[in-house]
Amino acid sequence: MEQRRSTQLCTSTQCSTSGNSLFDIADPTPGLLIAHAPKLGVGGDRCLIDASFTVGRGEDCSLAIRDTKLSTQHFRILCDGHECMIEDLDSTNGTFLMGLPVRNQMVLNDQDVIRAGRSVFVFHKDASPLVHAQYIKRYGMAGKFHTDVLLMQLFEAAASSRNVLLAGDTGTGKELAARALSAMLGEPEEPLKIYIYNAARFASREEAVSTLFGVVPRFFSGVDGRVGMIEQAHGGALFIDEIHNLPIENQRMLLRIMEDGKTARLGATKSRAVSVRFIIASNMGGKTRGLARDLFARLRLIQIPPLNERIADVPAIFNKLLRDNLAQQSVDVEDIRPLFKGDHYEALCLSDYGDKNIRSLVDLVDRITTRIAVGDTPEKTIARIFGEQFRDCPVVQRQKSNSGDIGRSIYEQNKLLILTIYRECDEDTSETLQRLKTSGLSCSRRWLSIYLEKWGAIKQ
Repeated sequence: MEQRRSTQLCTSTQCSTSGNSLFDIADPTPGLLIAHAPKLGVGGDRCLIDASFTVGRGEDCSLAIRDTKLSTQHFRILCDGHECMIEDLDSTNGTFLMGLPVRNQMVLNDQDVIRAGRSVFVFHKDASPLVHAQYIKRYGMAGKFHTDVLLMQLFEAAASSRNVLLAGDTGTGKELAARALSAMLGEPEEPLKIYIYNAARFASREEAVSTLFGVVPRFFSGVDGRVGMIEQAHGGALFIDEIHNLPIENQRMLLRIMEDGKTARLGATKSRAVSVRFIIASNMGGKTRGLARDLFARLRLIQIPPLNERIADVPAIFNKLLRDNLAQQSVDVEDIRPLFKGDHYEALCLSDYGDKNIRSLVDLVDRITTRIAVGDTPEKTIARIFGEQFRDCPVVQRQKSNSGDIGRSIYEQNKLLILTIYRECDEDTSETLQRLKTSGLSCSRRWLSIYLEKWGAIKQ
C-alpha cells in the first residue's frame, strides 16, 4: 500500500506542510475546497480557515489562485467560532454564493458553493479530515477530497481481519468501494478476485439462497443442484449487495460461515472449508433495520456519504465519467474538456443530489458523449444539454441575463432569491425569513406566504 503523502494547508498567514495523522484531529475547523479552478495557486486545493481569510489573485491573500478573472483580493470569509460569513471585496466580476450574488455579509452553511472568477469553491464546516488525508493511488475512484478519506478507511479495513459493511444510499458508489477494497486486500501482489452477488435481483427466495450458498439436486422444487457463490469465491472476495433483502435466518447462516470458515450447500451433510473476505453492502444508511443484529455487530462499518455531502468531488467525478465515455466513443477527451468552463462546474455543484447521486452524472455524461459521437457540434451540444438539465439553476439564469436574453427586474431577482433560499431551507418558513434577512432582504411572514403561494411554491 502506498504511503499517505503530506498535505499543504493554508492558514490566513501562511501555507505550511503538515504530517499530522487524521486521528490527531480534535476540534472541527472550517475550510475551503477548490472544486474547480483553471490553475491552482501556491496554497494547493484545500485550506483551513481561521478568523479572517481572503481569496484572490494577489500573493498576499490567504489563498492565492492564478485565475485572471479574480480580483487581487476578491472575497473574504470571517469566522467567529460560531459561524462564518462571506463578503465580496468590491471585486470586478462579483462573488456568488449558491448561484446568487453576495451582498453585504452572508452566512455560510456546510456544503455551500462559492463562485469567483473561473473558480468554484465548496465551504465545509469541518474540513480537517479532508485536509489531512490524501492518497496518490486512486483504485479507479474519482474525487480528491472525500474519496481520499474513504480510501483511508478502506485501507484500514483491509489491514484488519474483519469483514466489512459498506453503508450508503443507492448510487453512492458502494461497488466501486468494494472493488477498491478487494484490490487493497491483494497488495502488494495481485488484487483479490471479486465476486458480486446482489441479494435484490432474484425472482424468488429459493433462487437467491441457492445461488449464494449452493444446493444439492432436488432440495428445492424446480431448482437444480449448483455450486454457491461462497464456494466460487474461495481465495477471493465476495461482495454481497443489498444484504437486507436476504432473509434474517440466511444472514445468520452467512455469519456462521464467516466465523467457522466452513460452508455447506443447502441439503448437504458435509461442509467445505472456504477462505473468503466478505464485503457486505446496504442502502439502509448504516442502520440495523433489515440486518441480523449479530451479523451487523461483527462487521466493520464504513459509511459512504451521499453525493450532496461531498459536493467538492462532483467536478472530478464528472471529468472521469466524461473521459471514460469519450474513450469508448473513440473521441479524444482533450478536444472536449477545454469546452467545460466554470459555469458548467458551478451548475454541477449546485445540482440537487438528494435522490439522483452519481447516476444523474452518468446519465448527463451519456447524453453529451452520445450526441458528440454521432457528429453533433460539441459546443452546441454542451450548451443545449446543460441548458435543459439545469434550466432552473441560478447559473443558467445568470448566463441568460448576462447575454441579454433575459433582463430581469428587481422583482424577478428577488423572486429567484426567495425561491432559492426557500428550497435550500427545506421549505422552512422561519429559516427562510432568517436567511433572507441575512441576505439583506427583509420580508414579513404574511407576505412571504402570499408570494410563495402566488409562485406555486406552496399549495393553497
